[in-house]
Amino acid sequence: MKLESISVAGEDATQSGVGKKFLIISISLTVILNLSITIWFFMNDMGRFLVK
Repeated sequence: MKLESISVAGEDATQSGVGKKFLIISISLTVILNLSITIWFFMNDMGRFLVK
């Protein structure tokens, strides 16, 4: 008798590896986007946007 849960566990391990890569890529892209927006605000006189 062969256990089916072994093959299912192998597929889940592969999918979690892809999920980790996607999570790392999405977090790094979010950080890069936030940094670029912050740099843009400082280069374009931030007080002009905050104080009216």
